[in-house]
Amino acid sequence: MPVATKSAVLNVDLLEKEWYIESPWGKIAVIAWGDCFDPPVLLCHGQVDSAACFRPLVRLLPRDYFYIAMELPGNGKSDPVPPGLMMGAWDVLYAIKTVADHFRWESFIYIAHSLGTLLGKLYSVTFPGRISLIVDLDPTAAYITVPPSELPKWYKQYFTSYFDKYKKLTSPRENAPKYTYEKAFSMMKKNRGLTDDATRTALERILEPAGKGLYRFTFDQRAKIITLPPLPPTYLKALMTSIPTPTLSILAEESIQNGAYKMADFVFEEDLKRKYHVRRVLGNHDVHVSYPERIAPHVVEFLAKYRVVEV
Repeated sequence: MPVATKSAVLNVDLLEKEWYIESPWGKIAVIAWGDCFDPPVLLCHGQVDSAACFRPLVRLLPRDYFYIAMELPGNGKSDPVPPGLMMGAWDVLYAIKTVADHFRWESFIYIAHSLGTLLGKLYSVTFPGRISLIVDLDPTAAYITVPPSELPKWYKQYFTSYFDKYKKLTSPRENAPKYTYEKAFSMMKKNRGLTDDATRTALERILEPAGKGLYRFTFDQRAKIITLPPLPPTYLKALMTSIPTPTLSILAEESIQNGAYKMADFVFEEDLKRKYHVRRVLGNHDVHVSYPERIAPHVVEFLAKYRVVEV
């Protein structure tokens, strides 16, 4: 018989804390909510984002978990990797290992968005058994396929474009373009299709004053071109469906309509035998920031379904 949890009240006022974790290349910034003695949940964002974008969702999740939102290298307030180097998915994956090892978690729940979902998959196959549950929030980056015929295009998209833009991508933050806050706000809102509140949240940790009333973005430019593995469709399906961890995949309708999963139809197929669940919600790729109330009920239900019984 399940043991009653200490609180079933949804999270509206959890204390938020922030600190840094040391890594081989510098500091990894994290934001934490909840009690560190509760089951851990690691949250990982997508490209050019920050931990703050999980705050709207965490406020609607059960309070009897310990939530840690990390910021990947060069994002938010995390240090970038050394100058000049490219950033690939397998490289930034080590940041997740660093955070999990820092807290000495034997296992943890993993909630991620976009690129973060791919990193979760790679972590799962590399360190099997460490992730106990997976929640994928519009996992578009995890289902990008590269048939052999498109390898030249893949190479040009990542490697050729990186070195063509090398000077810009490796330029110091001080050289970044400067904008009024209103212009930065307008750009972020339009590019990501966010609400006003979500836009303010998105800007919170990636914008800084640059003098004379202007602002600049602080993210590492290389974070725009994270090299994704060139997996052919059949291999991608075999890899993703081999992960035994109970998984909830929440897909945004606009991403579906835009063809984000056209080469990975299997993402829509629930498979209760391997505990793979799918939910579709109205909204775009960042629906978890703008409309977390559309996401939270599904996450709450999933967490309750696979709640570990305490003895």
